[in-house]
Amino acid sequence: MGDIPALPQAQWLWTQKAGSSPEECEDAAYCWQSGEAGVDSAGRAVASLYASVSDGASESLLARDWAALLVRDAVESMRLAGDWWLELGTFVRDLMERSAVHWDAFLTRYQAARAEAGRPIAWYEQPGLEKGAFATVLGAEIRATVLEDGTTHWFWYAFALGDSCVFQLRDGALVDSFPLRSVDEFGITPQLLGSRNRDAELVAERMRVTWGELLPGDELLLTTDALAAWLLSRSTNPDGNGVAALPAFSSFDQQDFTEWVDDQRARARMRNDDVTLVRARV
Repeated sequence: MGDIPALPQAQWLWTQKAGSSPEECEDAAYCWQSGEAGVDSAGRAVASLYASVSDGASESLLARDWAALLVRDAVESMRLAGDWWLELGTFVRDLMERSAVHWDAFLTRYQAARAEAGRPIAWYEQPGLEKGAFATVLGAEIRATVLEDGTTHWFWYAFALGDSCVFQLRDGALVDSFPLRSVDEFGITPQLLGSRNRDAELVAERMRVTWGELLPGDELLLTTDALAAWLLSRSTNPDGNGVAALPAFSSFDQQDFTEWVDDQRARARMRNDDVTLVRARV
């Protein structure tokens, strides 16, 4: 059985909507890489990189905190479930039970902190807290797998609830996008996961799953909706430039990314919203 090559490193870039402070950004992302090889359900040696992004719904209270909690729980549920996409109902139930416990603990700390600061929860905030927070959630696993002939192949698996998207690029061209494949598919009411939602069966019905194989040099991009719409518009525009016109994200730092997003907004190519990108290259 061959050795598993080093997994790709994840690059995380983000910026808040124009006119907001960094503390007001309601996007979130989280990545985790396995430190040693494991074994999949077929008995093959594997190692994985996990990533998740979430876009909190501004209409709900504490959406930023819910999104930040959700991405960590999504990665943890994927990591602990093994081949999680084979038993989606079980995976969704684990994620929702995990996030419900963490959300209740967060609310207890939040309300105590407000009271200690002399700003207890007001009567008009209570209905919003009882309704809960809402966010999209997208998770992906890049898995290096040693096949029976001793060669290593890379596969990716993803789930999505809402309009955050994952893109597979090869030589600068779009190979696949998920769960949306055109700008026309974006709407004003994406599917959301609520912090008070306990209907795991319904969420599993609405959640979508896909997978693909990565070749050396391929890139996987996880993005929230504003950048996802930009990428899909670039892949379908009539001048033929397509995704090959992407900037060199690998050379960007946070300031470069913010300046690039601001420029796209100024050119009316990207709507003003929080923007998050997680990128990995095999």
